[in-house]
Amino acid sequence: MFSAAMLTRILHAPEAFVLRVTLVAIVADAALILLRGATVDLRAYGLVLALVALLLGIGYAYRRSRRSEAIGATTIGAGLFILFTSALSLFNYLLLPNPNPTIDTVLAGWDAMLGYDWPSILAWAARHPWFNEFMRFAYMSTLAQIALLVVVLGLTSRIGELHAMMVTVTVAGTMTILFWAIFPAIGPSAMYAVPPELLAKVRPLVGPDYGRELASLISDGPSILSPDDVRGLIAFPSFHTVLALVSIYYARTVKWLLPVLVPVNLAVLPAVLVHGGHHLVDIGGGFAVLALALLCGRRTQPAGLPAATTA
Repeated sequence: MFSAAMLTRILHAPEAFVLRVTLVAIVADAALILLRGATVDLRAYGLVLALVALLLGIGYAYRRSRRSEAIGATTIGAGLFILFTSALSLFNYLLLPNPNPTIDTVLAGWDAMLGYDWPSILAWAARHPWFNEFMRFAYMSTLAQIALLVVVLGLTSRIGELHAMMVTVTVAGTMTILFWAIFPAIGPSAMYAVPPELLAKVRPLVGPDYGRELASLISDGPSILSPDDVRGLIAFPSFHTVLALVSIYYARTVKWLLPVLVPVNLAVLPAVLVHGGHHLVDIGGGFAVLALALLCGRRTQPAGLPAATTA
């Protein structure tokens, strides 16, 4: 494991922070694998580690040779993001089966107080088929947008913004999974009887079958852990909401990209309900997590590195 001195020499402070959080997650993964006797697809995770090592090696070579800090920061950021998301998603699955009772009935009660229920939003989506398909695309694009921003912010020398985004996503993702570990929720998709013809029109990405599968995973756990099979488990708070707003916020200085990402990510918010199978209050939870994570991201922005331009 890297010492603090080594991290200081090789990485900038925000990058070292992301790596430290990731290493803690990896240690927790290893402990849970041993304690639970989990079956892990070592070959698949080995390929992920090989890709991470390649990206970090390229980034370090560019940074040490001083040939291009932009390329160095971009490839290091990409490698750290891949390692972090792999370690944290594995940790999420290693929490299964989760013995804590789900809080979906409480969340559904809050939704009812606001006049919301999931079948109603599906019926609305069915009446707007073109927008329904746009929401589907928007919902599925959130991680790809973060990857795009890593490249754009890095290669345009917005290094401070890249680092702040890395810390923001790291803090938000960690907070989300730790909260879910104590208060699991899977969303309303398994709670309602939805007419088959309505499901056929909307084709929600997270439908009743998916909801029942999530309920089974929470009670029984997965048979094998592989990065190829990892899917979203968490309802509250909505991490898709976090990612959508992160994309808008950190694209704000890129004039040519912001007008593209704003409408896509505004569509993510209703898509979270339609295609994510979320409670309405899950979106509010995502806003709360983002507010705390953004504060951490801005405070860790290093001095002396480019932050924001308007090109």
